[in-house]
Amino acid sequence: MFRRGLLLTALALFGQSPSAFSASSPDLVELQTNLGTIAIQLNYAAAPISTKNFMAYADSGFYANTLMHRVKKGFVLQGGGFDKVTGKLKSTLAPIANEANNGLSNLRGTVAMARTSDPNSATSQFFINLADNTFLDYSATSAGYAVFGTVTKGMEVAGQIENLGSYNELPITKAAGLIYVEAVYKTDLVQPSVANIRVLIQGPGRVVSTPSGINCGSVCTTAKALGKPIKLTAKPANGAVFTGWSGDCKGLKTVLAINPQLGNHNCTAVFMPINGSN
Repeated sequence: MFRRGLLLTALALFGQSPSAFSASSPDLVELQTNLGTIAIQLNYAAAPISTKNFMAYADSGFYANTLMHRVKKGFVLQGGGFDKVTGKLKSTLAPIANEANNGLSNLRGTVAMARTSDPNSATSQFFINLADNTFLDYSATSAGYAVFGTVTKGMEVAGQIENLGSYNELPITKAAGLIYVEAVYKTDLVQPSVANIRVLIQGPGRVVSTPSGINCGSVCTTAKALGKPIKLTAKPANGAVFTGWSGDCKGLKTVLAINPQLGNHNCTAVFMPINGSN
């Protein structure tokens, strides 16, 4: 069922209250998709191998533009392995040991590692549980699937993806409506005392803000608290064109006004080289 090339992505809730879980695992990440953001709390205490492995991929930018390539209503969402552009599996790090025997259950809202029939074969792919899939847990007769995190915000986004329909590894160059991961952020990238705005830049271009306050590299964050809406302007480099905003800043205008007081704004500005240019 979870063989490489037919994997699942699932978010699951642990058999613990959010407050109890928070006490042992304060580390938070945000999984930004083109339909919205899913916040995940990692459990380093119970699943140190899986969480460190997941963050190694996240920190390297591996998950950017990877497909949520399997959707099964009432079961799971799966992603983190297939490149959006080529449709091919990306090269991964070495497989990790299975931590399914850690006391965490594949309940609705939890996040677990996908693997092949070999229990110790998980690499980059993960899944989000859309139901209580306890048959995926470790037992005397099953090696199980290792839960390493829980969704704290964004299950409605998972529900939107689920409601698009069920599919398995569609040919991405031909299928419409596929969902993909734009980026995975650590929440500590944004100071809680300032406006929560992040901008990811894909391709040759840059983003500037009015009033000033966005510092840009490949990822931009606010440098100071902003008490009023900010205007973001996408500026392509020579030989490139701006193709649109995605993430929380959906739209096709080069100038976009957002209000930092409304909450997190994870925005992606996409620039593409003009045909014939490098």
